[in-house]
Amino acid sequence: MSGGRRAIVEVRWAKVPVRKVVIEPGGTLRIGRTERADLVVPDDRSMSAVHCELRWDGATCRVTDRSREGTLLNGEPVQEGEVKNGGWIRAGGTVISVYIEGTTPPRAESGLKGDGTDRLSPAQQEVLAALQAEPAPLFAVLDAARTLRVIEVLRESVEEYRSLYEGIKGEALAMQAPYLVRLPSGSRLLEQLVLEGWGKRWGIYLTCRRPFDEVRRQLRRITMVHNDQTGERMYFRFYDPRMLRLFLPTCGMRQKEQIFGEIEAFLVAGRDGELLRLTAREAPAALTRAPAPAPAGLELDA
Repeated sequence: MSGGRRAIVEVRWAKVPVRKVVIEPGGTLRIGRTERADLVVPDDRSMSAVHCELRWDGATCRVTDRSREGTLLNGEPVQEGEVKNGGWIRAGGTVISVYIEGTTPPRAESGLKGDGTDRLSPAQQEVLAALQAEPAPLFAVLDAARTLRVIEVLRESVEEYRSLYEGIKGEALAMQAPYLVRLPSGSRLLEQLVLEGWGKRWGIYLTCRRPFDEVRRQLRRITMVHNDQTGERMYFRFYDPRMLRLFLPTCGMRQKEQIFGEIEAFLVAGRDGELLRLTAREAPAALTRAPAPAPAGLELDA
């Protein structure tokens, strides 16, 4: 990964939708209620015009209070202080979290060192190249219920993401929810997802030329399905690659059109780790080769 790490600022609780702002190394972000600020929270009347300021020098993030009402850092009043990765700030009635890009290393069970020396395997390189070669914009739907690492990776990434769940239930299920994330050209996150999550059922990829919010609305329509036998509505885990690659071939054309909408293709890990491209009108196609068989005594994740 080239370039300096960036600081990521998220509005976690406010009367406005969650937003993410990125501070480049050497940058400053002013937070307040008016247009004099860089991150504006207009509906928070308890926030000052410019309430506080965040500075990121590429190694340390510091917050400075610029208000009469005061600013809290991790629950304590502060005039100026260092904001660590995952720290939170309260300005007026708004809670803001701060993350440093790519700070938390992979978990020990991943088998990765997390010291910057980890590299993609040849099979993973093929998968990454195929995903990057897709002509339409790329998205992923990641399953936070698979591992806490999904949430860590998303929070420490500059890419736009949002849960497919909403409301009070969505907040309660935040740590188990599916998350839509946009993966623009050159995304550092995409390489990390392939390195850490490919073949481990972290989620699926898809291509679509519609804006982020429209893609999310389409996917929200298929997170719940109707059970014809019981009459119940139930969650549909379409973002499990094994579920999707087995389910789609059984669907009729009308059902496929309901699932796809304007999505051009779903891209998922095959049984042996190869990349499969699933469309509404064509048979599943393998975009990469299956990796070599695992050594005796080991099993590939199915």
